Amino acid sequence: MPDISLRNTTYRHLTDEQLDDAANKLVQYFTDDKLLIIYRISKGKLYDTENQLELPLTALPWLKDTIINGFWRQPSAGGLPKDQHSVSATFSGEEILLGRSMNAGDFAKPGFKIVNKSRASHIMASRPQEFQITDERVEKVLLPLLSQLGVN
Repeated sequence: MPDISLRNTTYRHLTDEQLDDAANKLVQYFTDDKLLIIYRISKGKLYDTENQLELPLTALPWLKDTIINGFWRQPSAGGLPKDQHSVSATFSGEEILLGRSMNAGDFAKPGFKIVNKSRASHIMASRPQEFQITDERVEKVLLPLLSQLGVN
């Protein structure tokens, strides 16, 4: 797929992920030299809803490590305490929050909510950018994508 322009900048297309059998929900992943962009399209009867999360590339090692060694690891093995449901850190001047979710974009599917508190949503400017992803999609799509980008 060729490069596309989002918000007047050219990004390299990495992969697409269809979230349902009816092809009504699609997630696309893009990058440039500073950002990973997660772009979600939900097709509606009258109009489509589009949203995106922009993450500094400098946040990706932390994101991967916090998921694998923080949330997915037992506290006795060095993981986060059981009562800690979110963590945040600042990368390239942007505050990124990673929180555990029991309905991560799908009813009763555990996963994560990733929030860039430093960037306004393109849908509702009073809210920060955010994206929810199930554990299953983290394993099948996000972690391999991070490895493709050289995140260890």
